Amino acid sequence: MQAEWIILTIIVVLVVSKLISVLGREPVQGEKVRLISATSGQVLEMRLIKDKKTEKKPKQAPSFNEEDFLMGAKMAFNAVVEAFAYGNKEALKPLLSQKVYEAFVADIETRQKNGQKMEFSLIAIDSSKVLQKSDGQLPTKVTVEFVSEQMNVLKDKEGTVLEGDPILITKVLDIWTFEKEPKGRSNWVVTATKSEALHA
Repeated sequence: MQAEWIILTIIVVLVVSKLISVLGREPVQGEKVRLISATSGQVLEMRLIKDKKTEKKPKQAPSFNEEDFLMGAKMAFNAVVEAFAYGNKEALKPLLSQKVYEAFVADIETRQKNGQKMEFSLIAIDSSKVLQKSDGQLPTKVTVEFVSEQMNVLKDKEGTVLEGDPILITKVLDIWTFEKEPKGRSNWVVTATKSEALHA
């Protein structure tokens, strides 16, 4: 009996191969194949069942995950404001568009030329939310609002405070635009910024 089932298995393989060569297709899921036993003459019917593991599932197109994006945006916000405050041009370059980078660098160089020093601390990001994004399943432009608590002080070369208060924490509203740069670059860069202090 075992030998008969081995023979039947071989026949099934041959039948499937024949169907593919003659009809130009594979038997569909659940299609019946009639077999005649070479020893008993009994007619057997077998249904072809594909192994689910081998079936290729259609790939789903990636979609925009707002929660993940905001997490990355907050990390970028933290990195940019700290790098700007301490004059770290190299850290700013991969995070900003060329236009915004040049504006930030001009401000940094003005401070350095005048012997001024900025003391900065990002205490907390109270909230962040997407205000607007471009159309499409994968947007290429997203505008984000940040509300944060910061301490900003600008001092001259003698240490005299020119702007800010070293013991005052200010609530700041920032609206930044992130864009996917053209020419195949996959990372997001900041293309516009707007900032204002919020008064209690």
